Amino acid sequence: MLNKILLLGMVLVLFSVKAQEPELPYDYRQHNLTEFNSSLLSPVFLLDRNNPQSVALWTRWQWQTLDGNPTTLFLNYSRKINEESGIGGGYIQHNTGVFVNRGGLLNYAYNFELSAKTQLTLGVNVIGFQRKLAEDFIIDPDFGLPIFEERSNFILQIAPAVKLQLNAFSFGIAMENLVDRNFTTNEGNASASGLIYMGLASYDFPITIFGDSSTSYIRPILYYKRLPDFDNQIGLNTFFSTPKFWAQVGYNNFYGISTGIGGHFFKKLSIGALVEFGTSADIKGEDPSFEIVTAFSFGQQVFEVEEEDIVEPEQLETKEELAVLEAQRKQDSLAAVKAAEILALEQLQNQKSKDSIATVNQQIELAKAQELAENKRKDSIALANQQIEIAKAREQAEKKRQDSIRIAKETTAIAAIKAEQEKRRIDSLNAVKQAEVLAEARELREKKIQDSIKALEKEKAATEVVVLKKGEVYEEVASEEGLEPGYYLIANVFGTKKYFEAFVKKLSDEGLQPKSFYRAKNKYNYVYLKRYDSMQEARQARDSKFGGRYSGKTWIYRVVGK
Repeated sequence: MLNKILLLGMVLVLFSVKAQEPELPYDYRQHNLTEFNSSLLSPVFLLDRNNPQSVALWTRWQWQTLDGNPTTLFLNYSRKINEESGIGGGYIQHNTGVFVNRGGLLNYAYNFELSAKTQLTLGVNVIGFQRKLAEDFIIDPDFGLPIFEERSNFILQIAPAVKLQLNAFSFGIAMENLVDRNFTTNEGNASASGLIYMGLASYDFPITIFGDSSTSYIRPILYYKRLPDFDNQIGLNTFFSTPKFWAQVGYNNFYGISTGIGGHFFKKLSIGALVEFGTSADIKGEDPSFEIVTAFSFGQQVFEVEEEDIVEPEQLETKEELAVLEAQRKQDSLAAVKAAEILALEQLQNQKSKDSIATVNQQIELAKAQELAENKRKDSIALANQQIEIAKAREQAEKKRQDSIRIAKETTAIAAIKAEQEKRRIDSLNAVKQAEVLAEARELREKKIQDSIKALEKEKAATEVVVLKKGEVYEEVASEEGLEPGYYLIANVFGTKKYFEAFVKKLSDEGLQPKSFYRAKNKYNYVYLKRYDSMQEARQARDSKFGGRYSGKTWIYRVVGK
């Protein structure tokens, strides 16, 4: 369903009074959210980047004049349930340039502490909204392509996220439309070409400012966002936060460069503003975008802490004195034992020294005898090794002789095989040449027959009178430069090269072989699936969804003659 909505959005933009304005992506433009409401960027940020226990309002005016209402508005309340989990909810309004979405959002996140420096956080956003066409969006009544008649739809989205925290470094992934259901049409709203997801990585550098080193930090954030049917977004955002103010600067390859600042007042009220300047070729020259954040905090949350036994100062001093006395007693006992052991060892060593002299003499004689026996054993081993080496040399010589005989026999056999193979190759080439001559003759005769049939079919198609059915979309021209007469099954029409190339690539990725032509009369590129010789064939292809291979809507364009 989403690919139909995207097709409708592109058609409306191409043929409305706003045809020259740049097209906005349909995702939420939340890439600048940092201090407040960042749970819209990723639900896991509810616990550590969303300043829980607050009510915050975020508004964004895209290029100032896109709509009379704020392009995006998000009013959100969030709080922690305990140290591990948090919950939030709010109201969201989002203008894509074609549709205006209004609805509510529920947010939940839970943190798992894997170790003292490692944490895993899971979160989910559940968003339900009513989608309507923008009130100031005007459709050209002279445009003849079929468009969708749906004007209001209720859509439910489920957006999960996960984040791994390793000390000061974090990495996470958030999916904006893992579940995307249109309950009005009872269809899935997500594009078959993929989901909207974002990967984020950041590192916190703690700093000391205003005498505080526990809550002030600088956080660079690198992110990558995938958007089906649009250019993917890459951005960098650097965030500087202190207890009294925050500042940020960022870059997005589509929206451009942004800078913002905000302050905390009376420990409760926070106000911030941001301005964004377009730098890409698509939006360069547009007015700047503005964002304003207002928040009211309810203060630091305090959770219950288990009570610990308190030791009175008098008891502490008594225990310390007893410990000192006990340690002194143990040292005195150890000193006495060591003195007795030293005396006993000296007496034992004197007796052993007398007995050891006789023992040493006996060991010397025994060592001499063992050395003589070891020398004889080594001589025997050396002789045996020489005999083994001689046997190995004889064995290797015999092996080389046998290998030479075997190689000679194999060489003779290989030569005979190669001669036989060359003879067979020559015979095969002669047979192939004869077959090619016959095939060329058959092909020439068949081509003449097919040319005659095509000439008759073209003559018949040029004189065919088409009787349109009710509601059938059809266009006929006397001739068109570069096109043969016939019936063309049109899939889409584009006035912008970027979207024309993206649509042709999408069809090619789906296994189709789309073709196109350019009409100088209206300066549009027409994308068609196939040319047919008769109206009946073209209708059959249109009604069967191109044999079940293309689910989009199509119409028939006829060229009568050259």
